[in-house]
Amino acid sequence: MVSQEDMARMTGVSSVWYGKFERGVAAQYSEDFLNRVSCALRLDEAERKLLFLHAVGWEPTSPANCQETGITDGVRRLLELQPWPAYASDTAWDVVYQNREFSEWFPNGLTGQNIAKEVFTSDTGRRIRFHRWEQEWAGPMLAQMRMAQARHPENLRLSAVVDEILETSACARRLWSRHQVVEHANGNRRELFLAGQETPTTIEIVMTSPLGNGGLRLVSLIPVQLYEGSR
Repeated sequence: MVSQEDMARMTGVSSVWYGKFERGVAAQYSEDFLNRVSCALRLDEAERKLLFLHAVGWEPTSPANCQETGITDGVRRLLELQPWPAYASDTAWDVVYQNREFSEWFPNGLTGQNIAKEVFTSDTGRRIRFHRWEQEWAGPMLAQMRMAQARHPENLRLSAVVDEILETSACARRLWSRHQVVEHANGNRRELFLAGQETPTTIEIVMTSPLGNGGLRLVSLIPVQLYEGSR
């Protein structure tokens, strides 16, 4: 028999949180969490639907995706074929893969690191890349993370990232106190400075997710002047 501690570890939540779930305590359990429980318990599709109905009152809307929890070779290839900077991150903003173009824009690299913490880095030499940093980057980032925490309250990694940002940045604490919420950054146009540039480059953020893995974000930073200037 699998212990509560083992189940908590396999599903990425605290043993206290999983204990409440196992005792049937009502809470806003996310689909991502329930799918991880289904995978850990090796439930078939009918059993998974029953778990959802008991826990949240509705049936799952996406596949459990038990076999593949990370980035696939196909997704990696898709990112590499993009002519603009692109990367993949998870629900806690940890970067799991970046293409060559992204590495050219961010020479230090971010794979294995966190994109949200990169935005809030205290290194001013790195922050200068983000034009109108507070209005266009820091504020919207925290507003997205607040929404993500509401959607995934059991995600310990996400909570740890938010806590670290708030602990190390007075500006982040001030922005967080505004209680702003944003769903996502898809379609946003923002500006950043590339190496050696005196004027900022405008980029559009385009975000997608594989149908079988809603917790994976594929993000492209597409320079828009190039295409608009060629019309």
